[in-house]
Amino acid sequence: MSDHELAHRSAMTEEEAQSRLWTVTEPGVPLLLTVTLTIRPDRLDPFVDALRKVLPRARAEDACLYLNVGRSVADSTVFVLSESWRDLVEFRDVVLQKDYYREYVRISEDAYAAPRVVTVLEVFR
Repeated sequence: MSDHELAHRSAMTEEEAQSRLWTVTEPGVPLLLTVTLTIRPDRLDPFVDALRKVLPRARAEDACLYLNVGRSVADSTVFVLSESWRDLVEFRDVVLQKDYYREYVRISEDAYAAPRVVTVLEVFR
């Protein structure tokens, strides 16, 4: 990577970085991200049920390298997902389109107390 590309990357906002990733069309580009979700207390039970249902199926996907979920010890309505997917295109175009995943997204988005915070990462070597 050139110095110019590195400088551009470091100056890129998180939103710009995410937008660039979602336009990727070539297969084989890995995806590494964290997602922080703050859930409304009145929607906590349906969210937890949906999360418990989606996790085994998502983890069983060939493209899933890992999918870990933590719950804040200070605030039980905050969840952090740490995910690594072998192939961004497969995740976006195949996994996210599956009925079981779409159902989870529908339930979880209805439960958000605040906008989700997505941080896209690159593997540090």
